[in-house]
Amino acid sequence: MKTNYFIHILRSIPLLPIIYFQGKRIKRQLQILPEAKNPQGSVDINADKSLTILFIGESSFAGLGSDFHKNSFAGHFSKELSFLIQCNIDWKVYAKTGYNVEKIHQRIIPKIPETHCDLLVLGIGANDSFELTLLKNWQKNVQLLIIALRNKFSETPILFVQLPTIEVFPALTKQMQFVLGNHKNLLVENLHKITLENGNIYFTKEEVDIEKWMNELNDNQTIRDFFSDGIHPSEITYRLWAQESAKFLVDCKVNFS
Repeated sequence: MKTNYFIHILRSIPLLPIIYFQGKRIKRQLQILPEAKNPQGSVDINADKSLTILFIGESSFAGLGSDFHKNSFAGHFSKELSFLIQCNIDWKVYAKTGYNVEKIHQRIIPKIPETHCDLLVLGIGANDSFELTLLKNWQKNVQLLIIALRNKFSETPILFVQLPTIEVFPALTKQMQFVLGNHKNLLVENLHKITLENGNIYFTKEEVDIEKWMNELNDNQTIRDFFSDGIHPSEITYRLWAQESAKFLVDCKVNFS
């Protein structure tokens, strides 16, 4: 991993001044999207078993690009998991636009009033990719986040969902897709290593594959249909991303008892 990181740095350095000014221009042009409304809900299928899920993360978990959280990641994930394991689900979202892992740990976790839940679902990494967070700082901040969660929820399973597909964000230039997408891939590789070293934590290395979704839907979508503003997910992406994440968790045979 150190060799890959060194190569990534060498390739990226000449492009950094370019993507800095490109980023400022794109930021001015992007529509400011509000966070989704109603950050808690339930799925009641009249089952004998019920679960409580907390969703924690950044803008994608805050539901940018969707009207209500029931139509963004949390709502779709809960609905899919409820169907797959036949249980009622109560869910709640704690997420903030623009937060990296360090801010999630420092500003969100201490404010969570719950002391019990059956599953924690984390959506992180996009902002750390955009900020080109050093790998050693990412590793430290993720581990501190896990420790903070374990202090609150000692036995609760934790699912880290796959990081967004920065390398195909339509709003970004080719240079930004290259640098930020490669940096994201290094964070993914490191996150997978961290989760393997911690018990009862799950993360898939299988990347989100929008081209596969396009082929499966076969409905004349373009890549832009999967993004609300060229960066944040559209409701199609929230649904498919959440469904794949729920199926991965079920395949892991997690014990919720």
